[in-house]
Amino acid sequence: MEELCSFFKVLSDETRYRIFSLLLSREMCVCEIVDTLKLSQSLISHHLYHLKMAGLVKDRREGVWIHYSINHEKLNEYKLKFLQGLQKAASTQIPCKFACCEVEVAAGAKQAK
Repeated sequence: MEELCSFFKVLSDETRYRIFSLLLSREMCVCEIVDTLKLSQSLISHHLYHLKMAGLVKDRREGVWIHYSINHEKLNEYKLKFLQGLQKAASTQIPCKFACCEVEVAAGAKQAK
């Protein structure tokens, strides 16, 4: 659960989300991301660091250039954990202890909505 929360926390930043969205289309170097988002190189590098630490982005060095891409393996892990969590939550019935959820039945017994 903690890892999944970290995933959403990392992507909750608008700049990181925009970088992540760009990288979904293809591998890119920092200069391409800087040019597309019109942000400084240091800011883009800062956000790429956080995306890498979360495992969402990987890099590949080619000479002096570093190319960034989505780590699809890790992304698929997060998607699976998220969907499993939704399924578990949907199948778990938690009874309400409060009167606001109880309905009077004709026989006088109370029944949950």
